[in-house]
Amino acid sequence: MSGVQRACLLGVVIWLSSHGPLVALLSLHEHRAPWLSLTALAVVLVASAWAVRPLLGGPLELRLPAALLLAAVVPVSGLAVTPFLDDSLWRTYANYWPGLTQIVVSALVMRRRWLPALAAEIASAAVLGACLLASDLPHRGIAFAALNQPAIVWFSASLGVRLLFDRTARDVARFEADAGRAVAARAGAEARERSAAQRREDLEHSAAPLLRRVAVTGPDSPAWPLLSRAALTLERRLRDDLRARELLDDDVRAGLRAARDRGCEVDVVDDRGPGAAHDREFVAQLRAVLAPLLNACGTARVTFRLPPGGGWATVSVDGSAREADAVAAALRLAHLRGVDLRVETDLQTEGGAGSLWAELRP
Repeated sequence: MSGVQRACLLGVVIWLSSHGPLVALLSLHEHRAPWLSLTALAVVLVASAWAVRPLLGGPLELRLPAALLLAAVVPVSGLAVTPFLDDSLWRTYANYWPGLTQIVVSALVMRRRWLPALAAEIASAAVLGACLLASDLPHRGIAFAALNQPAIVWFSASLGVRLLFDRTARDVARFEADAGRAVAARAGAEARERSAAQRREDLEHSAAPLLRRVAVTGPDSPAWPLLSRAALTLERRLRDDLRARELLDDDVRAGLRAARDRGCEVDVVDDRGPGAAHDREFVAQLRAVLAPLLNACGTARVTFRLPPGGGWATVSVDGSAREADAVAAALRLAHLRGVDLRVETDLQTEGGAGSLWAELRP
């Protein structure tokens, strides 16, 4: 129970104890049906305890039949109290009724049942109005306003607090949404920074030494094919960062590096474009698929692509039958790693060669 809940519960207990039992007992000798007064007191106390259950951890939602039943307690209890007291005592015991029932009214408003609460206040005002019309009190309009003062104050205050809480909840939701966007923007900036650092590292530690070796090595050198292959690998790594940065993380980068080192030709392409919807959860699922796929592809040629428009991804594999089958198995078993994607595959093998086309969708 939070501090606010404890404070509200304490206020409820103080209000009910100070406006109910003591006043009822003091007025028993004035009441023409004491048992009816005590019954009304018990009903109002039970209804109030039921209405404030959310303060004790109960659900805030209140079904309409229950709300109507609680609302009916307000005027019905008034019929059991006011008509049986002398009209000269109504002002004296106004805090007993309708004041005692205002906890029920306030609880209805706070539980978003303000229409039954308003109906209860109108019905209780009708009870008081009927009693005043049948009495001989002077200045009945002033007396009517005075007797309804607890209802006016409590209903208005409860409605204002409810509106304040709703506005606060909307502000908190907006702040959380803004914080989420800020976190996403910061994550994007960090990803771009890591990508730029990776490209600088590639240029410093890979491209520059490779270019120096190319400058001093002729086409007739036995090392020339190796240099050509290294240049193609470096080019693909740079293109990965330029064309598919969002798909890259440490595991995917390591998988790409290992696959290319063993002779696999891998292209990772993001063709969604700036206007397409970028589903971060979908991209995270694709990363979880891409890392094991790269471990299974052997030396095949693999193209992993996000087509224009986004919303799905394609995988094409050209290599041996064993390699294509291994990639297909890795895609089929993706759900075991918590990947929730719909995978459609077209595997063809013939004479030891194999090809695979797969589509991945959320």
